[in-house]
Amino acid sequence: MRGARILPALLAALALLPGCAVAPQVTAVSAKAGTPTAEGIPVKVLVELDNPNDAPIELTVWNYSFVVDDRTAYSGEWVASLTLPPKSTMEAELPAFVPASFGELASKPWKVGGALDYRATGKFDKLLYQLGVNRLSTGFGSTGSGIAPRPAGPPPAAIAR
Repeated sequence: MRGARILPALLAALALLPGCAVAPQVTAVSAKAGTPTAEGIPVKVLVELDNPNDAPIELTVWNYSFVVDDRTAYSGEWVASLTLPPKSTMEAELPAFVPASFGELASKPWKVGGALDYRATGKFDKLLYQLGVNRLSTGFGSTGSGIAPRPAGPPPAAIAR
């Protein structure tokens, strides 16, 4: 009977412990348009990720919105599946889609923001994560102006027959 009281107390004590990882920093760098369709334009938002920790951080899920000219163009979830090495910076791309009704994008202001779920990689952190106690998330938001059009490529090469 005594053991039945110790486990809830232990879990409660673990829940009060802070995570051992500092949240990664997320900054949007640019937004680039893909090939337009009748429905709209796919966009890739380039973000810079910075890990200030002495240990790697596993990024798990992005939940975000892409807003163009104060109108939400896209909201969604994207599996991150990335590990940020310690004390390092790297780039990642977030996909978005802008409906054709938004018109020309080259000069319009945009925003990307939401939450990034992540987990620390220490043994104790992994245990807390598996117990459902240590679910880490950080908010992010950045703005930019103009969505770079898709660069014009060379015409398709002729196929010799």
